[in-house]
Amino acid sequence: MTSAQTTAMANPRNGMGQVCHIHPIDAGVQNHISQIYWDWMRLYAADVTACPLQHPDVVLADLAHLRTTPLVPLLITAQEATTTQAITALIPKSVSTRRLGAFPFGQQLHGWRLAGNGVLSDSSSGALTAVVQQTLKQVVSTGAAFLLMEDLDVESTLAQALNEVLPQGWTRFHHAGIQPRRRIHLPTKTDDYWSKFSSKTRQTFRRKLKKFGSTRLECLRDVGDVPRFLEVAHRISLQTWQTRQFGLRIRNDAAELAQYTKLAELGLLRCYLWFVEDQAVAFTVGNQDHGCFHYEEVGYLSEYAKHSPGQMMLIQMIDDLIQHDPAEWFDFGGGDADYKELFANHTSQSGTVWLLPPTLSGRATAAHLQWCQWGRKTVRKAIEHGGLTTRFRQWVRYGRTTTTASEANPQPETTHQ
Repeated sequence: MTSAQTTAMANPRNGMGQVCHIHPIDAGVQNHISQIYWDWMRLYAADVTACPLQHPDVVLADLAHLRTTPLVPLLITAQEATTTQAITALIPKSVSTRRLGAFPFGQQLHGWRLAGNGVLSDSSSGALTAVVQQTLKQVVSTGAAFLLMEDLDVESTLAQALNEVLPQGWTRFHHAGIQPRRRIHLPTKTDDYWSKFSSKTRQTFRRKLKKFGSTRLECLRDVGDVPRFLEVAHRISLQTWQTRQFGLRIRNDAAELAQYTKLAELGLLRCYLWFVEDQAVAFTVGNQDHGCFHYEEVGYLSEYAKHSPGQMMLIQMIDDLIQHDPAEWFDFGGGDADYKELFANHTSQSGTVWLLPPTLSGRATAAHLQWCQWGRKTVRKAIEHGGLTTRFRQWVRYGRTTTTASEANPQPETTHQ
């Protein structure tokens, strides 16, 4: 594709015409000399719901390390008159259906994901809707197997637009279901936040923290911090239950180095290391912009699990987020856990959405995934009925079972699995 394709679309809400364009992410965009790049930048800055992973320079840094797939990266825009009012980046993604719970066999699927899980837009809901419509058409016309939106909040304008325009025959597949999405609306003073906890709970926090002895939280935000953070987080990640169950979380490879470095250059990176007696025990990957801190990835050494190292790190992080370069919101991201419920003061619902098109192969894939999901739920209910849920979870995470309450509920879990 060498030039933008144009499609005139009607806004189903108000009947106003929107013109959609499909743009290749070419040298003009990559070198910042194309007008579409500057439209992208403008919409990122203007959209208060935008997350750092939607920033044009972060997306372009990621694309430099994209694996070869049958599909190519694209930008889809909606314009009214000569003004671009909405834009999304489609990033090729390949996945085995085994990762989505398929058994006894899996197949490789090639589709797209929305960069940063969303669409950037100004106040025009019609433009956002037009971009969603054109994106769905693009999936079908190119033979893509899916469109992926990770951690889509059901209250978001994107979710609402999707509800309005998703054609009949498409399948929504939630391999992890819809779960509570937790956030903290951070006050301006630390005492105002911690006062929501009872004195008994605050005392429990202090007692747990004391068991670790000398601790230190380090916030890493600068370009020079990135290699060291990735090296230390990688060493910790090798010894976490998340890696044993889901695969290595922090790889410390060229792609991560490029993404984290770009986030740091833009002033959007906010990661943490937590030390016990000068030993790095836990890490948090995060980023921050538009007044929101995004909690992307967490890990800790399994040998410390019984004393809740992730929870102790989180307590000190919250203080830091209130006291230094304050954030208004702390977004725990997709997936729920007891510790998120404990610390959050705002809840919505979200889930990862795989949209499968109404093609013959799409219907077959959807039927297989749904059958496998039903099978897993049946097994899970049998385990719950037998009262073996906690022991099974411990076996999966630690390769053993334990009877201590602290080990039965280690905190916190990773946010992206």
